Amino acid sequence: MYKFCYDNYGKFGYAYSKVLTAISLLTGIFYQAVSEALDRHRYPPQGELVDIGGFRLHLNCIGQGTPTVVMDAGGGAPSITWGLVPSEIAKFTRVCTYDRAGLGWSDPNPRISRTSQQSVDELHLLLTKAGINPPYILVGHSLGGVNMRLYASQYPEDVVGLVLVDSSHENQMTSEIWRRTKMLSWLYQVLRVISQVGVLRLIGEMNLLPILEDIKREIQKYPLAVQTLFDPFKSFCYRPDYWATASSELANIKKSFEELQSVTSLGSLPLIVLSQGSKDSKMSDERFQQWASLQLDLTKLSSNSQRIIAENSGHFVQLDQPELVISAVQRLIKSV
Repeated sequence: MYKFCYDNYGKFGYAYSKVLTAISLLTGIFYQAVSEALDRHRYPPQGELVDIGGFRLHLNCIGQGTPTVVMDAGGGAPSITWGLVPSEIAKFTRVCTYDRAGLGWSDPNPRISRTSQQSVDELHLLLTKAGINPPYILVGHSLGGVNMRLYASQYPEDVVGLVLVDSSHENQMTSEIWRRTKMLSWLYQVLRVISQVGVLRLIGEMNLLPILEDIKREIQKYPLAVQTLFDPFKSFCYRPDYWATASSELANIKKSFEELQSVTSLGSLPLIVLSQGSKDSKMSDERFQQWASLQLDLTKLSSNSQRIIAENSGHFVQLDQPELVISAVQRLIKSV
């Protein structure tokens, strides 16, 4: 009798745990779906969503004038990380920011690996579909700099200037950085999975997500108008598509750098290389010197180049010293 009860209790307990697990997962999925819908209502996109063939990219063009300034943010970064720079540029010419597929307000394109070439193809199609005609001055930060270099090399007749804001370099990866990049890509996939059932959102709303807490502390030193961008940024980070895209960009960074191997010269294209002058806290002195050397190497891309060191800036020059990005664009416009 006891054995019968024990055996059946075990079976019941196992079935009960499965039911509880299923209920928890469904509750999490429902919580995530409702919260994401509320986020989209609370933080609607500025500009427009342009269908480029089965998915939409977010494009925000403001100001008037020519040439049009087109800006591409860093790896895994939405367009709002340009801070106040676009609104200032809009005072003297038209400027367009956009979100790469899967980032910010843009739809994902999950069927395609996120390489620089793919981003260039999608950006060109986006500008064409939206009727944003050349000439362009391209501005790229970090990985966005890689994308804009590639764009300038493939559409030279459309581009009249290029600003690289602490841009990534195809020779920046050491064996240790490769190892960390792979680990980070794996971590992003984990975050993608737990975000699908609302766990990531729950942790974040409890102020227990280190990535967001670090950003929240760091952003306090910037103007209030920049600080207000944290909430929409946080809402992006709660989406599974965000982490899937960020992971794919990292996982394919080697291929993106390989795509640059043939871009050894941009001729006499007006080029400004804007580099951080203040070492980030987690960067070693040796790594900082290597980075500075790679930044100098970028000036060799054009016979008409200039390097500007942002003495008081870390990697996010556009937030630390936005006036330098703005003045760099102004210089290029005057040279056209």
